[in-house]
Amino acid sequence: MMTFTHCINRMFLSLGAASLCLVAPVVADEEDHTPLGEAMEQSAKALKSLRTIDKADWAGGAKAARVAADGCRKGMAYEPAMLKEMPEGKEKAKALADYKRLMGVCYAALCELELAYLDEDQAKVDAAMSKIKSVKKEGHKKYEDD
Repeated sequence: MMTFTHCINRMFLSLGAASLCLVAPVVADEEDHTPLGEAMEQSAKALKSLRTIDKADWAGGAKAARVAADGCRKGMAYEPAMLKEMPEGKEKAKALADYKRLMGVCYAALCELELAYLDEDQAKVDAAMSKIKSVKKEGHKKYEDD
């Protein structure tokens, strides 16, 4: 026969174990979603939405480009984790300056994309998308952990 205290202790132990199951995924999720990651996710989602927008929906394309540019702009306030881990010095300063350059180029290309949609010019849209893909590839190759 269990005592009342023993029952209460078991109940709290069970609740404690259950709460760990609920907290662990949240903590892991927070580690995976940095402010930079969230900003870049905003840009990526907006650019992916262009796949489903009708080519004749120039205003929708312009809006998606604007949202993508806003995500890029927000991301400029942060630096990649791999740069934070670098020792202070000239190499880190150069890497940070290059990262900011790439973010600026990407932001400018996203603004060009918005302008292309506002001009309703598919050739300009294609050219801007080419720039965006190129700078994204370069940036991820340099500054994103695999």
